[in-house]
Amino acid sequence: MSRHIREQSLLALLQGDEELYRLLRNSGLLPEEEQALSSEHLELARVVHTLVHELEVNWAGVEVILHMRTQLFSTHRQVAELLTWVRSMQS
Repeated sequence: MSRHIREQSLLALLQGDEELYRLLRNSGLLPEEEQALSSEHLELARVVHTLVHELEVNWAGVEVILHMRTQLFSTHRQVAELLTWVRSMQS
């Protein structure tokens, strides 16, 4: 029963777009196990929904944007770590 509820919640987040739901699952962007869904997965589903429905980005474009988004977040983390390290060296 829990799986069905979580699936319904995700579909509600995707505004009932079952095709997009299948694309997210089949592409590996969402885990197969419903219990493994995290807030990051839900945020990713929301971002993909926005890209597809509001910005009319095709699936190939979505994949590129998601890859760039991941790289941007990683770079942001690295810069923050570098700044922390530089500040510690100045003390």
